[in-house]
Amino acid sequence: MCNMGGKYTKCAAPIIYNRNRRNRETMAKAKQKPAPHVFTIGAIKGGVAKTTTCGALAQAAAAAGKRTLCIDLDPQCNLSLWMGADFTKPNSCDVITGHPARDAVQEIGDNLSIICGSANLAQLKTGPGSAWRLFQALSGGTANDYEYIFIDTAPAMGELQNIALFASGRLIVPLEAETNSLQALYQIVDIAQHVDQTKHLQIVGAVVTKFDPRPKINRFMRDTIKDQAQAAGVPYLGEIRQGIAVREAQAMRQDLYSYAPNSKPAQDYLELFKKVAQED
Repeated sequence: MCNMGGKYTKCAAPIIYNRNRRNRETMAKAKQKPAPHVFTIGAIKGGVAKTTTCGALAQAAAAAGKRTLCIDLDPQCNLSLWMGADFTKPNSCDVITGHPARDAVQEIGDNLSIICGSANLAQLKTGPGSAWRLFQALSGGTANDYEYIFIDTAPAMGELQNIALFASGRLIVPLEAETNSLQALYQIVDIAQHVDQTKHLQIVGAVVTKFDPRPKINRFMRDTIKDQAQAAGVPYLGEIRQGIAVREAQAMRQDLYSYAPNSKPAQDYLELFKKVAQED
């Protein structure tokens, strides 16, 4: 009974218990959905199969039954084109400038979604909060619906790459078996170390793509890249063998694991995903 102006009346049911119960239920749901593993696929040099690596790893994760999201931060939007994204929907540029990430997500296959890119990324004038907004978008809410997130970036030093590295916390570096790849490796490591000063960034490793083991020079450069990467403290993740299946799948706008699951690149990317997932 409650004293209401000298009169005793029946009290209303306490609401604090219900509130506490809702909090417990919310916390329980949060525990059921751990934070996603977020990777940036980054390289300073173009033509190293950066977009292919991002898309193939995402497709490998989805094929393995993992809920996966791709984010295209390259103004060229090649990843979005491969995935058959709808460019009329909100995109990564919108998310960076404050648009809710949930409105930009497009489901494109079993266990696979994408936030498409935009040519406007090339003219995007980022501010101090740009990296933080993408980081927040990947730190809760919609992002927690996914187990793995892979971010594709432009093949150049710049703010977009810094934003991706800050938001992800993990970096995979694709390289070709050629001399110029060594300089590209040193540059991306320098950038990663700079980002690591403000937010922990793990360099997951370097992978040699489009690898043809027949020419002796390719084997020599592969071994050199491996040695130099390890000397710089970057784990070596192996090679992705050259194969026409990837180019065909991209031209057909098809998933690599639907188009040619037994091809050499598909097998190698699946093994690469298993390796980075295990190490993560």
